[in-house]
Amino acid sequence: MKAKFILAAIATVFSVGAFAQTSASNAAVTQVKQDNKEIRQENREIRRDKRDISQDKKEIGQDRKARNADQRAEDADIKKGDMTDAQKMEKRREHEQHEINKEKRDLNKDRKDLHHDRHERNADVKERNHDAAKIK
Repeated sequence: MKAKFILAAIATVFSVGAFAQTSASNAAVTQVKQDNKEIRQENREIRRDKRDISQDKKEIGQDRKARNADQRAEDADIKKGDMTDAQKMEKRREHEQHEINKEKRDLNKDRKDLHHDRHERNADVKERNHDAAKIK
């Protein structure tokens, strides 16, 4: 009788260990799935940010074209001797340049944020890979 009891106790101890490994494995799988979801979300955000940065670059290029046209008009007015129109064009050009500088600062901030997002995503990928390596 004692032998059966001891065997049952030993079997219970081993089976508890097996259940514990299964739950740890399930937790690791769940963590990896959650990490994958977060990584996909971050990838979407990064692509969206890259698209926005590209559009901002195009807008800055168009603004520069407008500024350069204003500069040419100002130069033509000066050449004709029309100083009042030249001064108006100069004010307009300065305003355009101010807007371009503001957009460039915003673009640089967006690039910095994108770099930070990529860094975070790479850290998440590393963590996910670490968690996935634990799965047996």
